[in-house]
Amino acid sequence: MNRKNTATYKIILDSGGNRYSFYCELSGALLCTTEPYREKTAERELELAWEREGKQNFNLCHKCGKWVMEALFNADALECVACAPWENTPRYCKFCGAKVNACDAVCPMCGKQLIYGGSFDD
Repeated sequence: MNRKNTATYKIILDSGGNRYSFYCELSGALLCTTEPYREKTAERELELAWEREGKQNFNLCHKCGKWVMEALFNADALECVACAPWENTPRYCKFCGAKVNACDAVCPMCGKQLIYGGSFDD
């Protein structure tokens, strides 16, 4: 996986500091524009903007490392829809995140029943 620390972003100069716009790496859609940040270093400024405001709008694909919007994220597989289209069977447990095999009926870590017909049972 080629994981990046943040989604694709653009810096917007503001009189109160720099604002950051974060974009989905599959669709290019703008998902978040932050409040102004002013820190001693550009790296710290970006880190704060991402952690405080940007990150909660994205999901990280566990295969390719792209930060994507919820609509383009296959939560059953913990991957973006480019890596795991909706019709693929889950590779990770939705409850605990453990890796599962397609033939597993029960998660090997948490014991929750896995149903691959489109839903999970508690």
